[in-house]
Amino acid sequence: MDQKRKVQIIYDREVNHLSYRTLGKKYGINHTSIFQMLKAKQTKAAAVKAPMPEEADETASPGELKALKAELRKAKLKIELLESVITISSKELGIDLRKKRGARRS
Repeated sequence: MDQKRKVQIIYDREVNHLSYRTLGKKYGINHTSIFQMLKAKQTKAAAVKAPMPEEADETASPGELKALKAELRKAKLKIELLESVITISSKELGIDLRKKRGARRS
């Protein structure tokens, strides 16, 4: 498919809000192909917009970085504490609290 046709399809989808099936009929292309093409375009755009983790560290000031590390440390301690509570409760009650129970039949 040529670039001009892709641009027309993208324009019709985003500006005119045409459905994939309508676009498929208009351009003589399968609607799933149009969906996949537009989805690939969106993922490429999202990858370009999202900063890489290395870039985020470079833009953060040392004070912000220190605050984030402290917050992360507190979150890890909280998770460790909650896991310990679940483990102790499981031993005292004699049942596995982490085990997911399926939907019960009524």
